[in-house]
Amino acid sequence: MSYTQRETPILVELCTFLVEDMYGELASRVFSVLARFGRQRRAEISKASYLNSNQISLGLVILTQQHLVFHSPSTEPVVFYDIDWQQSYALVRHAKIAHFVEERFDKKTANVVSNLLTLGHSSVADLREAYFASYKGEEGAVNGTKVNGSVNGVNGNGDTSKTNGTHREQDEETLGSPDELYAIIQTLMEHGWVIQVAEAQYLSAEDMHNVARQQALNDRWGGAVPTGIKDKDMLAHLIRENKRRMRDAWLEVPQFSSRKRKADDFDYGSNKRTKLNGGGQYGSTGGSESSAEDDLVIRVNPEKAAVAMRNEYLVSLVEQRISYSTARLYEIMLRSLEKNIPRCFEEYPDPPPLNVEDQPQHEPNLEHVVNAKDVAQRAKILNIDICNGLDPNAIARIVKNTTVGKDGVLSPAVDPSSLNFHERLELVEAHFKLLEDHPFRFVVWQARGQYRVDFDVMAKTLIQQEIENTVLARKSNIGMKLIRALKKKGKLDERQLCNTMMASPNDIRTIVNDLTVQGFVQTQEVPKVDRREAKLSLHLIWYDVQRAREKLLHDTYKGQVRILQRIAFERKKIQELLSKANRTDVAGNETKYLKQSELDDLKKWKEVQEKLLLQLSREDDLVAVLRDYCGPLLTA
Repeated sequence: MSYTQRETPILVELCTFLVEDMYGELASRVFSVLARFGRQRRAEISKASYLNSNQISLGLVILTQQHLVFHSPSTEPVVFYDIDWQQSYALVRHAKIAHFVEERFDKKTANVVSNLLTLGHSSVADLREAYFASYKGEEGAVNGTKVNGSVNGVNGNGDTSKTNGTHREQDEETLGSPDELYAIIQTLMEHGWVIQVAEAQYLSAEDMHNVARQQALNDRWGGAVPTGIKDKDMLAHLIRENKRRMRDAWLEVPQFSSRKRKADDFDYGSNKRTKLNGGGQYGSTGGSESSAEDDLVIRVNPEKAAVAMRNEYLVSLVEQRISYSTARLYEIMLRSLEKNIPRCFEEYPDPPPLNVEDQPQHEPNLEHVVNAKDVAQRAKILNIDICNGLDPNAIARIVKNTTVGKDGVLSPAVDPSSLNFHERLELVEAHFKLLEDHPFRFVVWQARGQYRVDFDVMAKTLIQQEIENTVLARKSNIGMKLIRALKKKGKLDERQLCNTMMASPNDIRTIVNDLTVQGFVQTQEVPKVDRREAKLSLHLIWYDVQRAREKLLHDTYKGQVRILQRIAFERKKIQELLSKANRTDVAGNETKYLKQSELDDLKKWKEVQEKLLLQLSREDDLVAVLRDYCGPLLTA
């Protein structure tokens, strides 16, 4: 089974909560049947759910549109359905994805991504029709008069009162022309946030393996199954290559014929007036003409969201442990690498060779290398105070005519905007030196003026840190010391562990028993003789980071379920008030139609919901650290 598609009972409950909250009871009932019984045919779903054929069809359409289920290939005579667990859990990240896109681009791009998340997937023609349907048949539409409710309605807040007049400024989220929409889509695809929809995306891990295997057999052996050891190894290698080829094909970016400028230009409004007055390709027709890319079906890439979450987490960690300015420079560094990183880890890697001598030496990924000059230039554009967070003596050694007084203050004060390029570059490298010297090794020196980010090493460090923080919160310092000792020394018996930790056996036994029950530590009994007696057996204690990782991930899922249950409970208490407040005549006029006590209850509910959703977001950050930044950790 694929590492990203492993399910547990608590994950089933969590994803069922998310589907019911997002898409209603009908989709949730179909989803719960597939989650409980696994891979099912349509007839088996009908027996288990007590739903009629039309209801099952509607539920499967919703789940398929949102990429929450897999189905068998179209060439199979019988269609089987299965749950896509990675995409189902990703429902909790929709707001984060829109926020990340808005930070990196603008509100218009975030609006497009938000609508794609709501739709699941859409063709470019349908998306253009949703944004610019009101252009058709309207005189003066090309001059800027259009209703934005057709797009906002996708998000559930279709406000038709937002009408842009001829001389009225357009809203920040309102697209000016179809050319602008095509430009945004191409930019998102080039940066990996949007990918093409292919039939292989609906294949489960087993079906994809079978398709890749059959393709390898047909191409190399004419459909026959190889029997030799070398041929079997070659077959496994070709299967992995076919899987990677199918997956990488989704990231290919077609050439948009309507694109007038480069994808790196994010200022989509500079020639807006020309397009609205009919100068653009679609300006004179109001978006009614067809284009070569209209048949392209696209969706949001969930793997790119994990990359953005990892970058945001690392930046916040640097800000906590070093300084704000260093974190901003590190953010520039990670953002420059983000475009070339489609995913956090390779799901289909080639296995390492059995012989240690045959293993190739570790070669750094050159796509993860950044030039300090580029960071310095970008920092100047963003007006970042690169002197903040550095030792004054280090600044005095770099900046000319600057000294440090007895009180540790620079004299005269350094103005970052007045520094020349050489001084600015050395200050940026001083920040990178802080990142390199940190125990987490946020960056690694590659060559003169070049620095590399080892994401795989840092991901393993972050997992270990979260495990140690959890053990520290539950069992104080001695539990964390025990975890570190076992990680460094390996399997130890009680006497060796006491000597390593310099603690008494009574203190060790209590902590070991508690951590064993919680799943963070494992024990093993090795008999010395053929009789099974405690005094004649060797009791080993050991720590497996992958098992501890899975246990902590399970506990995090459980915490998220409890948060969603609490939100449902709090909502149920004031369900009548919420139904009244959501009425069309009351929404926006709450002070006019609601009593003061009802307004107080509504305010209290919003505060409770905000706190619970914030905690849910923090739990999701922990899930990303434990699950999405690194593949399975194998131990010898």
